[in-house]
Amino acid sequence: MSTLYRRIREARARINLSQEALALDLGVSRSAVAQWERVDGTCPSVENLSALARRTGLAFEYLATGRGPKIYGDPIDVVTEDGDRYAMLTPQHAALIEWFDGLGKRQQAGLFDLVGIGKRGVTRS
Repeated sequence: MSTLYRRIREARARINLSQEALALDLGVSRSAVAQWERVDGTCPSVENLSALARRTGLAFEYLATGRGPKIYGDPIDVVTEDGDRYAMLTPQHAALIEWFDGLGKRQQAGLFDLVGIGKRGVTRS
């Protein structure tokens, strides 16, 4: 079984990109990619590993662990989020969540107090 840094190098080589080009595609620094490819380097986050798998067409499980089928599909040109995070919501619900996410922490806490929701999202009795 190969090591993670070798599988990351293999993934990058599969799409014939430099470390800098891959970093641009994934929205990370070139030094982050270089670290991932070092024997004693750092490991990418799950999000970055998932984006690398989608970009290169390698199966996430193979890339992360070295097990399972190697190829998941064709490489993609642009890594995007896995769809709209609010796709399952009505437009009104999505707008409300986006507005809430734009509030500061104190404003969010004040709103929770106003509507009677505790810190963990549990309605107060």
